[in-house]
Amino acid sequence: MHQLTEEIIASKEWRIRELEALKRIGIITLNEYLLREQQQYYRMCIPYIYAHWEGFVVESFKSLITYLNNEQLDKRNVINELYTFSLQKVLKPLAGKQSFEQSYQFVEKFVKEFDKELYIEPSLLTANSNLNYKQMTIIFSKFGMNNCVEKYKSDINQLVNQRNSIAHGENGIIIEKNHVSNKIAVLQEVFDMIILELENYLSQKLYLKSV
Repeated sequence: MHQLTEEIIASKEWRIRELEALKRIGIITLNEYLLREQQQYYRMCIPYIYAHWEGFVVESFKSLITYLNNEQLDKRNVINELYTFSLQKVLKPLAGKQSFEQSYQFVEKFVKEFDKELYIEPSLLTANSNLNYKQMTIIFSKFGMNNCVEKYKSDINQLVNQRNSIAHGENGIIIEKNHVSNKIAVLQEVFDMIILELENYLSQKLYLKSV
């Protein structure tokens, strides 16, 4: 197993322990409270679960970026998706209409960067604080990776939508103990699928072009 995969697994394990603690607190301490207060606690669990979802994804893929940068890869050898990802800031001025001066500045930057080793600015990896299914597929595509979470599309979107609603003060959403347990179980499955995809990507060096 790749060393980076082991580090990502360690990250997953402590996050799952944190999430499992939410369930234990609910089971041990909430029985004496009114149903409304129990639902309030479980509603507050949703933003916490989401935080670990986004945190795991962003941390894992930023670790992958660091690994790829440290490999000092020749840009001519990496897959086009990664090369394009690394050039996002350089390509940005080409959006919409541009003057000759802007085009010249682009060419100047592009030529300057062309012969350098692959470098991806870590800040280019963002979930925009809204890591829904579409955003996740964009992250996969930037690395030229397979979308391994398609079957969890509705689960991911539901978590994000509920988190957004709760974060904006909506209190009409009913969240119960079994909902929290199910979300944690699904999230663990999603984490495992992402880890398997990352391990395959690293061990098979799928960031390089086929010879």
